[in-house]
Amino acid sequence: MPKGLFSQAATERNVFLDERFLYPEFIPEKLPHRDNELDSLAYCFRPILQGRKPMNIFLAGPTGVGKTVCAKYVLRELEQSHDRAKSIYLNCFEYNSRPSVLAAIANFIGAVVPRRGLATDEIFTKLVESLRKCSFTPIVVLDEVDQLMLTEDNAKLLYDLLRIVEYEKLRLGIVMISNDSELTAKLDPRIRSSLAEQTLIFEPYTPSQLKSILSERAEKAFVKGALEKDVIGVAAANAGKSGGDCRVALESLLKAGRAAERANTGKVTVADLKGAFADVGAVSLLKGLKHLAKDELELLRIIAQSQPVLSGKIHEIYSSKKGNELKERRLREILAKLEKQGLVLVRAISLGNMGKSKEYSVSAPKDMLLKEIDLQSK
Repeated sequence: MPKGLFSQAATERNVFLDERFLYPEFIPEKLPHRDNELDSLAYCFRPILQGRKPMNIFLAGPTGVGKTVCAKYVLRELEQSHDRAKSIYLNCFEYNSRPSVLAAIANFIGAVVPRRGLATDEIFTKLVESLRKCSFTPIVVLDEVDQLMLTEDNAKLLYDLLRIVEYEKLRLGIVMISNDSELTAKLDPRIRSSLAEQTLIFEPYTPSQLKSILSERAEKAFVKGALEKDVIGVAAANAGKSGGDCRVALESLLKAGRAAERANTGKVTVADLKGAFADVGAVSLLKGLKHLAKDELELLRIIAQSQPVLSGKIHEIYSSKKGNELKERRLREILAKLEKQGLVLVRAISLGNMGKSKEYSVSAPKDMLLKEIDLQSK
């Protein structure tokens, strides 16, 4: 191994003071432009302080508009001020089945439940038993909750949680987060009326709001004078074009800063930033691949290699491979999931006398996508 690779503890011309201020999971001390949403969230949790059950909440809006960070911010304030509530955050890309979510909640409140191996009813029973002994009100945050709505069995999770509150008479808070503002309208009416007592729709940040948010974060993240004059404005404008996605803007600034450090220029330029835009967008999109099942990855591979391709052809190619079996219903479920995750683009087409069909293509760069699929398939 060559010597001296790490002899310099830091880049000679460091542009960062503390890059953590640009991390997507970072929760700042204040959240500008979201006062109404923060007040509404606090109102929903306030009953806990009087020993009553909290209101259930559904947060909806485009990616990167502050839904998750607002929920975490308010719950952090609640937990730091009082010991009557504790929250568990579950991203449903990772916890994407009914038993895995129930097991996580059960373990959080003191039960000892394996994530796999027990029947769902047995996990539910252990959860209820532990909840009866629990000294605090658990608040369950289900981010990307629409990932649980893709199959009928997983969708029953919401009914499980309602049973705890309505029939077992135990206190439990539910926070659902989704990009789909119509999600609750698709639920069973009986579940919908009980589950989402409060709906908060997050509107995209305006360009001026984005600019002020990025300026505040950049002031703490970068060395003074490290950013070229127009970097913040360009980052805000790009985020505005992509639906007000502040998360992508922050990650682009982070990647641009690292590019500047690698080049040892001591300055983050607009060129560095523009070079980061495409990579950040694609990487953000591909993060969901690690949570896909084997058959889902294989169908995504077929679409990438054959695009544009009709749904019938996808099934034909998949079934032609030895050992592959896939029912048409499962195929439709997977294609719907890939579309919801933004991994595939769908176009309705006419086949003349043969009716209509759907044509699929991938939304990320083909080579980058196939390379990531290969990594996840190992």
